[in-house]
Amino acid sequence: MIMARTFTITSYGKTKEYPESQRKKMIKEFETAMLCCDGSEAERYRNIYGDLVAGEKECMDTERPLGPELEAMIERMFTTQK
Repeated sequence: MIMARTFTITSYGKTKEYPESQRKKMIKEFETAMLCCDGSEAERYRNIYGDLVAGEKECMDTERPLGPELEAMIERMFTTQK
């Protein structure tokens, strides 16, 4: 039995599943929403848009927590050398 490929979008705590064939449509919808809003609302749409474009199976309106290696690298970037 072959399972259809799907992805989910989680926004405001609600998750909805979509068939993979809807990804391009959802990318366009979130791109439009991102461009029509500003501030934190635009950021929520930008997070989902980025996940959709990256081909993620789970697309979320919140930023994903950074892994410890990446967090340490960013910290080093912003730490000034004396």
